[in-house]
Amino acid sequence: MMKNHWWWWLVAAALVLMVGVGLRHDASLYSVPVAQVTAVHNHKAQKEVDSYNNTDYQTEQTVTGRLLNTGRRGQTVRFSNTYTRSGALDSPLKVGNQVFLTHSGHSYQFRDNKRDVVLGVLLAITLLLICLLAAKHAVVIIVSIAANTALFFGAIHLDLHLGGNYGGAIFTSLVVIFTIVTVLFVIGWRPVGLVIGAATLLSTIGAVALGYGIMTATNYGGIHLQQVRYVTQSPALLFYVEIIVGSLGAVLDETSDISVAIFQLNGGARQRFKAGMDIGRAVMGPLIAVLFMIFIADTFGESILWLRNGNSIAQTVDWVMGLGFAQSLISAFGIVLAVPITSGLAALFARNRRGVAVDE
Repeated sequence: MMKNHWWWWLVAAALVLMVGVGLRHDASLYSVPVAQVTAVHNHKAQKEVDSYNNTDYQTEQTVTGRLLNTGRRGQTVRFSNTYTRSGALDSPLKVGNQVFLTHSGHSYQFRDNKRDVVLGVLLAITLLLICLLAAKHAVVIIVSIAANTALFFGAIHLDLHLGGNYGGAIFTSLVVIFTIVTVLFVIGWRPVGLVIGAATLLSTIGAVALGYGIMTATNYGGIHLQQVRYVTQSPALLFYVEIIVGSLGAVLDETSDISVAIFQLNGGARQRFKAGMDIGRAVMGPLIAVLFMIFIADTFGESILWLRNGNSIAQTVDWVMGLGFAQSLISAFGIVLAVPITSGLAALFARNRRGVAVDE
């Protein structure tokens, strides 16, 4: 048994290696020029100071590369790249990097880094881990993820096609479809699946309604919806859409744990409800902590840049972390509300497996 176990892990490692090597040599599949960096010369860094007295250093690179595709494959080309020490929107090129270029006349310009190796290897590792750890459920999980991914990009495409005029309706419907698709694939068409779906939607709607009420009552005090990332459409709409989509996974996970556990218990509705509340209290803390850590990771880089540029901690928290804090809190509302809602629905829908139970 142990030998077979290690054999599968070796096969998985070999497959990941094959994916990495294959993507490293797939330049011929691209229509845009791809080059591999063979030499880099860094010029002297130039100090830059903006109107807010923020300081950074900009370095220009003269890069030599070898074309990996097109009719000029194998030829040597030269182009330039500019990067800053802060690395907010750029990065230095190094020997061995593969890059996309733009061809204009007789010259080439740097376009972007070629990152398909990293992305492909990470995707392969994720899929293989699902297959190795989930066993017979792996196909269902992968199909569910693929379906939800397709739905998400489809919703974005539809929103762009309609000019962002129906974003609220599109993404609210998307959340309902996400929930239905995930429950059908993972749980199936069973009473416990109905409870999970209903509890997830009710908890999410309740959390957003509660958050909206608080925000409206306080006139969005301290919440800067005008941040750059929200200027393309209605800021408030995108703010709430991000909350709904972001918290859905955690709420769905919690309702699944509580519902499945209650449906496996014997006893009356009161005992089941109490058991569900106990389970919910045990899992909601870690789930809220996970959401908070995701928020910290999302804002960490930008926060460091703000602090390095001389902004105060209070200003950084107010402008960089304010929206994230609010979103995390409203998402936490959903996780907390899911405990009594799921426990109540599951206790009512669950059937006794051994005779008739009487509540005490």
